[in-house]
Amino acid sequence: MKGTEPHVHSQTVWYILWSALLIISAVNALAPSPIFSGNAGFLISLLLATFAWFHIARGVEFLSKKEAALALVLLVLFGSAQLGDRLAMMAPPPTNRNFDFSAYYLAAKVLSANRAQGLYDLPLYADGRMNLNVAASISSTWHSAASRYQVPFAAPFIYPPFFAILMKPLAHLSFSSAAIAWNAVIVLLLAGAVLLSMDLGGMRTSGRMTLILGVGAFSYYPIVDGLHMGQIDCLIFFLLAASFWLLAKNRTVFSALSLAVATLIKLTPVIAIPLLIIHRHWRWLAAYFAWLGALLIFSVWQAGWAVHEQFWHSVLPRIACGAPICENSSLIGYVQELYLGRVPDALSAPSSLPMYACAASRSVALAVYCLMLVRFYLKRTNESLVRDLILMALLGISIAPIAWWHYYTIALLPFIYLWGKLKSAVTSNRLLPVLFIAVGTNIVGYFLLLAENHMIQLVLAAIVPCLTIALVYFASAGEVCDAPQASGVGTG
Repeated sequence: MKGTEPHVHSQTVWYILWSALLIISAVNALAPSPIFSGNAGFLISLLLATFAWFHIARGVEFLSKKEAALALVLLVLFGSAQLGDRLAMMAPPPTNRNFDFSAYYLAAKVLSANRAQGLYDLPLYADGRMNLNVAASISSTWHSAASRYQVPFAAPFIYPPFFAILMKPLAHLSFSSAAIAWNAVIVLLLAGAVLLSMDLGGMRTSGRMTLILGVGAFSYYPIVDGLHMGQIDCLIFFLLAASFWLLAKNRTVFSALSLAVATLIKLTPVIAIPLLIIHRHWRWLAAYFAWLGALLIFSVWQAGWAVHEQFWHSVLPRIACGAPICENSSLIGYVQELYLGRVPDALSAPSSLPMYACAASRSVALAVYCLMLVRFYLKRTNESLVRDLILMALLGISIAPIAWWHYYTIALLPFIYLWGKLKSAVTSNRLLPVLFIAVGTNIVGYFLLLAENHMIQLVLAAIVPCLTIALVYFASAGEVCDAPQASGVGTG
């Protein structure tokens, strides 16, 4: 009996420590400005994290080795997030909170009031490329609409019209109320996506895992950045996780619906479709295209044909060229940065690119995609479809034209899955913590912002896209865990 008392005491201390860490990380991530970032708050956070680190390093009997390792890695993220909040407090307060959400809300308002106005009024460079870092010009109709509806930013809307339709219920609220409601929905979707990812990875939900992953999620830089901007990444994360989870459970129709919705919000998920062809999952493909057609008809009915035509002919070609800028971790952006010989930041004057640079960068991304499809085909097994789809979601971030830092919120799906599924000895599991810490702390991005030497900039900018592609390559080798997917996936 006496021998169990230290164990119970250690477990109680652990739960108290991690509950405190979760409160600090969640409040700092969700509050308009970090609350625990003053001198006293930062010191308390640092002491709690240090104590939690030594508590685990000394040995905690009720945590498995994998759980203890995960907790130690997530403490690195927690410390990095607190340090970032502390440094942010020393700078002028940010003025771009809910910048991206402003575009979604304004599009919903315009569509609800007068869809004839159109949703797309893009700020462009002189060479016709889109300027992805500024609001619409003061003289534009989009800026006038922002003033009319009291939206703080005239952020350009660049998503398909279907997403504006989904956002219409929020248009009935004031902007501040809609932003609060949107953040609440996003947090719920994030929680749901993490739970689905855990199940896909073969992990059980428990109180201690809830605390560990909660601290990690609210310390993970892409999520924190996405919450600050009011981004949609948690929605896409949830839709992808739900689609793959339903597919693993042989719920073909609803799996296809979830991916069809994701495709009409953000087109990148469509790159997963060839995998379903490779695995000859014809019933799923039929359901997907049926849903896609039905949702497109609904979208045209609600928003009109003209706005869809504008998106496909005017918006998409400009987005497809990407942007050579340090905040973009895309392979397409990096190839263009090689043409420039440097990595500009958001405040840099725009640099003109050779006319062929856009086509060349997209060709490189297409080549990587095709080569990876060949690898998926050669390594395919009856049990590998869900794994390959999850890896394709990770690859999609890297080869998309734009991969802002917060886009790596979606990478939590493959990160959680791989942590739960892959053997500890394989190459991909050595790459996994490296890439996770790189994007979870955004350490590469911070150094990029500070670097002035152009060669150092180009080396730093290559790290995240190259690590992402390498992780997908090695993880697709078929080295899954000892037990296959419990539910399995047939060819339908």
